Amino acid sequence: MLAGLTIGFLAVTLIFLWLSQVEAVTRVPATTSWILLVSGLFVLNLVANVLARLPPWREARQPPLWLWLAMVSALSLMLLFGSGISAVLWILVIAQLPRYFSWRSCLLAALLVPLLIGLYQGLLFDQDFVLINSVLYALFNLFALYICFTLQAEQQAREYASQLVRELKATQSLLSSASKRDERLRIARELHDLLGHHLAALSIQLEIARHTEAQPRDHAIDRAGTIAHLLLSDMREAVSEFRERRGLDLRQALTSLLEAVPRPRVWLQIPPDLIMDDVRCAEVILRCAQEALTNILRHTQASRAAIVLRQQGASLQLTVEDNGALRQLPVPGNGMRGMQERAQAIGGRCDWECGRHGLKLTLTLPWDNGLLV
Repeated sequence: MLAGLTIGFLAVTLIFLWLSQVEAVTRVPATTSWILLVSGLFVLNLVANVLARLPPWREARQPPLWLWLAMVSALSLMLLFGSGISAVLWILVIAQLPRYFSWRSCLLAALLVPLLIGLYQGLLFDQDFVLINSVLYALFNLFALYICFTLQAEQQAREYASQLVRELKATQSLLSSASKRDERLRIARELHDLLGHHLAALSIQLEIARHTEAQPRDHAIDRAGTIAHLLLSDMREAVSEFRERRGLDLRQALTSLLEAVPRPRVWLQIPPDLIMDDVRCAEVILRCAQEALTNILRHTQASRAAIVLRQQGASLQLTVEDNGALRQLPVPGNGMRGMQERAQAIGGRCDWECGRHGLKLTLTLPWDNGLLV
């Protein structure tokens, strides 16, 4: 919005000075064809600057066509008009360069273009203070670069902090699930060790008493024996239930990892009957899914992604795929090498490829009833 207002104000001011001939802002005649050409350049610059700042092109890895059009139209207008305020158009371009170019290239564009344009305007229009104006606008460009690089560093730090929070939440969820599982197993063992033997002994003693005591007491002893058998049966059912609910809640851990990811939209599929009982395997799956999402955010422009966990025979397979249409695998970094090492440490394999729609990760782990082979 501000860029559009700035360009509109510059267009009205320069065209007014040109048509009123208050100041020799350009050497071209104010004919209909030239007026249409200059107006078209201003409109092109306005549209290109606005569109280059919209999310679909602003988040691109390579400079979009709109940015190049903004550069060409800005340089053309700076060459046509001798007034120094036309250099403001280049400041608007400079503010977008840090997203796509190195700081050296940005610095060269910020300093060299105003000086060369100033030299050209000084020779063509024979104006005073051309050198001062050129240096001044070069300093404005440097200030714009400084602000943009600072904002970019802050955004990267914020994204890194958000990633750490997602990792922490996922790890906490996994640890909480493991802790609950261990606590259930401990309670089951305690119930069995403390109550099971006593109830079994009580049942035996009552059985003995039933055969040795007088006949009138048989009814009460029978009832006591029945109660003891019921208690023993209930205790065994409770222990069995605790032991059966031993699986880790991997779905909750992955959901926590995805909660703070605004883009892309991730579809998660995990079989409801899949019991994850090995912490090492769950951690490898969680970390590989996390690294795959990080690479999708970093190297692709995907709008959708899918995380699918399935059991295939004696193996467990995790697939993470996106629709970013990546044609070339990124250079393996510490994250991708770390995934390979994690998978190999537990006898698995981690493969990367460019699938039909985009980047695809396939993690294969040996698997046997919830435990690593």
